[in-house]
Amino acid sequence: MEPRQKDAQVISEILLRAASEPDFRNVLIKDPSTVLDQYDVSAEAKLIIRKSIMDLVQ
Repeated sequence: MEPRQKDAQVISEILLRAASEPDFRNVLIKDPSTVLDQYDVSAEAKLIIRKSIMDLVQ
């Protein structure tokens, strides 16, 4: 799988999980680095996830 495809897949998985699991979402909001460091994705993908999560909490 191409890196961008893999990033897109992981971004989707994380955001879907955040939408359906309140505990996961809370950890992702409070300490995104701890969660995102567990995933093998680019820094760009991590930034997209962080921005998406911040949009959810505003």
